[in-house]
Amino acid sequence: MTNTVTALLGIFCAFANCTIGVYVLRTDSRSATNRAFFLLVMPIAVWAFALTLAHAAVTPTLWYSRLSFAAGSLIPIALLTFAENFPRKESYTSRANRWVFTPIGIGFSLLSWSPWLLVGARSDGVELLLTYGPLHGPFAAYVSGCFAFAIYVLFLSYRKATGLLRLQSIYLLLAMAVPAALTMITNLLVPLTLRSSRLGRYGPLFIFIMLALIGHAIIRYRFMDIRVVVKQGMVYLAAFSVAGAMLVLLLVGSKLVFRDGPWFTTLEILLGLGVAVLFYPLKTRIQLAFDRYLYREPYDYQRIIRETSRALSNTIELPAILDCVGGVLRNILKPEWTAIYLLDEYEAQLECAWKAGPAFMLHTLPLASPLAARAAAVQALVFRDELADQDPGGEADMVRLNADVAAPLLEEGRLFGLIVLGPKRSGSPYFTDDADLLQTLAHQSAVAIRNAQTHQRVVQVNEELKKTLATIECGVVAVGIRDKVTVFNKAAEQFTGLSAEVLRGRGIEQLPPILGRLIEATVNDGESRSQVEIALPDQVGQMVPLMVTTSPLLSPQGTLVGAVAIFSDLSRVKELERERRRAERLASMEAIASGMVHEIRNPLVAIKTFTQLLPTRFDDADFRDNFSRVAGREIARVDELLDRFRMLSSASRQRMEHVDITIPLGDTLQLLQPRLEERRVALRQVGESAPRQVLGNASQLEQLFLNLCLNALEAMDSGGELTVRVADLSEGGGSTLLVEVSDTGSGIPDDMIEQIFNPFVTTKDQGTGLGLAICRAITDAHRAILRVRNNIGRPGCTFTVEFPVPVGKPARLTA
Repeated sequence: MTNTVTALLGIFCAFANCTIGVYVLRTDSRSATNRAFFLLVMPIAVWAFALTLAHAAVTPTLWYSRLSFAAGSLIPIALLTFAENFPRKESYTSRANRWVFTPIGIGFSLLSWSPWLLVGARSDGVELLLTYGPLHGPFAAYVSGCFAFAIYVLFLSYRKATGLLRLQSIYLLLAMAVPAALTMITNLLVPLTLRSSRLGRYGPLFIFIMLALIGHAIIRYRFMDIRVVVKQGMVYLAAFSVAGAMLVLLLVGSKLVFRDGPWFTTLEILLGLGVAVLFYPLKTRIQLAFDRYLYREPYDYQRIIRETSRALSNTIELPAILDCVGGVLRNILKPEWTAIYLLDEYEAQLECAWKAGPAFMLHTLPLASPLAARAAAVQALVFRDELADQDPGGEADMVRLNADVAAPLLEEGRLFGLIVLGPKRSGSPYFTDDADLLQTLAHQSAVAIRNAQTHQRVVQVNEELKKTLATIECGVVAVGIRDKVTVFNKAAEQFTGLSAEVLRGRGIEQLPPILGRLIEATVNDGESRSQVEIALPDQVGQMVPLMVTTSPLLSPQGTLVGAVAIFSDLSRVKELERERRRAERLASMEAIASGMVHEIRNPLVAIKTFTQLLPTRFDDADFRDNFSRVAGREIARVDELLDRFRMLSSASRQRMEHVDITIPLGDTLQLLQPRLEERRVALRQVGESAPRQVLGNASQLEQLFLNLCLNALEAMDSGGELTVRVADLSEGGGSTLLVEVSDTGSGIPDDMIEQIFNPFVTTKDQGTGLGLAICRAITDAHRAILRVRNNIGRPGCTFTVEFPVPVGKPARLTA
C-alpha cells in the first residue's frame, strides 16, 4: 500500500513538473529565465517518472534506472543554467558551465547507458538493489559540485537583488537548495556510502517542496513575471478534497471504534451526509482563506468601480476628484504612499497635485523623464520589477520615488498625468485584480480629471475675460444665437447710457439703432465692417464720435453664430485732428501770405513803375501802349492768382454725393487727348473700366485729375508715357480705391518731395506752386489721401490718390 501511494505521488510529481514547465514557457517564450526554467523541470520530470517506475516495478528493469541516471545527469547543469539566467531576459552561460559542467554532464548522461555508471538492477522483494559502476563516485562529485555552484550563483543573485526581486530570489534559493540537499542525501550520498538504494524512492517526493515554493512565488510575487488567476473550480476542488479527507478519516475512525461492524453502516452513511452538509460552509471558508492568501483582503471589484464612478460623476471640482480617486486607492490597495501627478503644459513637467504618505516624494517629474516616457509609450501600467531589463532609466525613477507601480492618465493617447503607488503596507505585491482595479480607476479618473481641468480653465478664462472687458476703454457688444445680447461691458454702458443687466439676454433692437444696424448686417451676411464712424448722444445730449468695427462670431465648425462690435471714442482723436488741421492752416496761411506778398508784389512793382513815369511820359505813345499792355497782363495775373485762392478755399464747401469715379477721369483724359497727341505722349490705362463709386464732387474730381495729368505732361519730353491706373482694393477685403497717375519725366528732387504739396512750392520755372496745393485741398475735402513717390528702376514719379470706399456700396455699379 505504501509503495503504491509513493508511486502515485512520484508520477503526479512528474506530471506537475511538466505542467508548470509548459505553462511558464507559454507565458513568455522569449524570456531566457522562462526557457531555462522549462529546460530544468523537464529532466526533473523524466528523472522522477523513471525513478518511480524503477522502484514500483515488480521485476526491476535496468532501462528505467539508467533513464533516471541519464536525466539526473542533466539536472545539475540545467539548474546552473537557470541560476545564471535569473532574472535575465537574454540567454547567458558562464565559462565554467559552458566548458566544464555541461560537457561533464552530457558525458555522464551518455555513460548512464553503459556499465561504467550502472551495472545492474534487481529486487529482493522489498526494495530495489542497484549495482554501481566505477564512475559512480566521480558522478556523485560532479552532481555535488554543480549543485553547489548553482546554489552559490543563486545566492549572489539574492544578495544583489532589491525589492520584489529579492523576495523572488529567496524563495527560488529555498526551492532549489532544500529539495536538492534532501535528494542528494537519499539518492546520492546514501547509495554512495551505504551502497543502499532503499531511500531512492523518496527522492521525487522532495520535488513537492520545490513546486510549493515556486508556486507560492508565482502566485504571491509574480515570479518570472507570471500572474496566476485562481479560478473558482480550484476552490471547489480544495473544498472537495478537504471534505473527502474528513470522510475518509471518519470512516477509518469508525472502523477503529467499531471493529466488528460491517464496512458500510448506517452510522457511516450518516457521517457521509454530515460531510455533505458541511461541504458548502467549508467551501466558503476555504474561499475566504484562498482570497486572503492570494489577495490579502478580498474586495468587491464591481461595487468599488460603481461607487467610484458615481462619486466622480457628482462633482466637477478637481480637488474633490483627486481626493476621491486617491482615497479609494489608499483605502483598498493600502499602499505606503499615493501620489497623482498632473501635467503643467507651460513648464513641460508633471507636478504632484495630490499625495498621501511620506513627504520626501518628488514634487515634480520631467515630462521627458524615463518613467513618463515609458508610461506614454506603453500606455498601460508600469511595474517597477518589469523595468529592470526593459528600461533601467524608468526603474531608476521608480527607485527614487520608492514606487512599485505607475498608471498613466491619457487623453487621446497623450499622457497628461500619472497615478503612482508605493509598496503595499502588507509587503505583498500588486496582483492581477489590483492591476485591473488600478487600470480601471485610471481610465475613469482620466476622463473626470480632464473634464474638471477643462471646467477650471473655462471658469478662469471667463473671469479673466470679465476683468479684461471691465477694464478696457473700448465698448464691446456681442450678439449670439437668436440675436440676443450676450456681452455688454462697462465701457459700452458709458457710451450708450444703457445698463448691461437690462440688455443681457434681450434682443438686438434694444441697442441704439445705428449700432444695432451694423451688428445686424454682420449677423446677416457674415462680413466684417472695419472702422465705421458713427455718433451717439451722451448724457447731456452731445454727439460723441465713435469708431466701430464689427466681426462675425463663428463656431468651431465654421458656422455663423453671432457677431461682436468693438467701438472706441474718437473725441480725443478728433480734437487732435482739429488741432493738427488748425496748425496746418496756420502754417499754410503763413506760407500763403508770404507767397501772396511775393506773387502780388511783382505785378504791383511793374504797375507802380509805369505810374511813376506816367506824368512825365504821358505824351509818349509807345510808353502808353506798353503801360496798357503790361498793366493789363499783371492785373490778369493777379486776378488768376485770386481765382486759384478762391478754388483752394472753397474745396471743402462743395456738395458731396455718390460719383462714378471713372466718369470724371474719362472726361479728363478725353480733354487731354489733343495735347497728348501734340506732345507725342503715349497714354496707358491699367485696370478694368467698370464703374467704381466714391463719395465726392464730380467737378472737383475732374479738376484734381486734370492738375495731376497736366503736371505729368509738363514733366515729360516728347515720346514719354502717361500711365493711369485704377484699383478697387475693397474687392480683396480692403477699404480703399486707388487712382495712380505716373509719368516718365525727371522725377522730384528728394529734398522737395516732402514739401511738394505746400503752396508756392514748385519745380517749374514759370509755375505758381498752387496746382498741387489745390489737389491736396480737393483730396482732403474728399477724405482721400494724396501721396507721391519717385519710381524705382525707371524714370519719373507716381501720384497716388486713396479714396475711401463708401460703406454698404455695391462692389460694382451697373453701367
